[in-house]
Amino acid sequence: MTGRSRFKSQSGVLKGKPPSVHQTEIRTSISPSSAVELNTTSALASYATEAGFRRCKTEHRLCAACSEPITDKYLLQVNGRSWHSHCLRCCVCQLALDRQPSCFIKDDSVYCKTDYAKSFGAKCSKCSRGISASDWVRKARDHVYHLACFACDACKRQLSTGEEFALHEDRVLCKTHYLEILDGGSTSSDEGCDSESYHKNKAKRVRTTFTEEQLQVLQANFQLDSNPDGQDLERIAQITGLSKRVTQVWFQNSRARQKKHLHTGKMKTH
Repeated sequence: MTGRSRFKSQSGVLKGKPPSVHQTEIRTSISPSSAVELNTTSALASYATEAGFRRCKTEHRLCAACSEPITDKYLLQVNGRSWHSHCLRCCVCQLALDRQPSCFIKDDSVYCKTDYAKSFGAKCSKCSRGISASDWVRKARDHVYHLACFACDACKRQLSTGEEFALHEDRVLCKTHYLEILDGGSTSSDEGCDSESYHKNKAKRVRTTFTEEQLQVLQANFQLDSNPDGQDLERIAQITGLSKRVTQVWFQNSRARQKKHLHTGKMKTH
């Protein structure tokens, strides 16, 4: 990767799982006069089973788990295979799935939602922890990151929406530190530099610039509550893609400007 033309501009914050991961839903409707089939209606990943929910006639079938005939009034069926209601279990934790809202099939093995996500779900390229449906994420090439994990590997600064960045040997770098690499510099603050130069660099203040979208979100929340608590600051930081500290400082500065403006207005009226 060389030159400015290779920089990536973030497309924004994505909510939920990456495109390759989707949640299944299983609906059951038991009728006294017919057996019930339990089916996955969608796949958590492209290689998982997809099938529809329907009723089936009561007939003797072999259980896919124990290979014994199913003579019960009710049976469960996933992807054309049948189970005794007590035999459909997660192959990892042995959780009974007959009353669970979802289950997943891969390589003829049955998984509950939790163990399927642990085994095959998307993981953050930075912290290697799983990404759940409620997580805000950022994508860079084939990599997926938690919002808080998408930070420059050199300066640890969280990258904002619309900010230019680069992937260098699978490391996320802000524009400044990527250009340092191109110029032959080092991106590490504790290697190859003496104490004096380190303290000079540490003393420099990094001025944060805000996009129009970020300012709209910040100003809208300021009108609702000019002094949000820690939980609200965290929520606003996630929406804007800013760090919690930057968000907190913005609100502090905005309150100071508001106070100064009100004081100036009172002085003019006297």
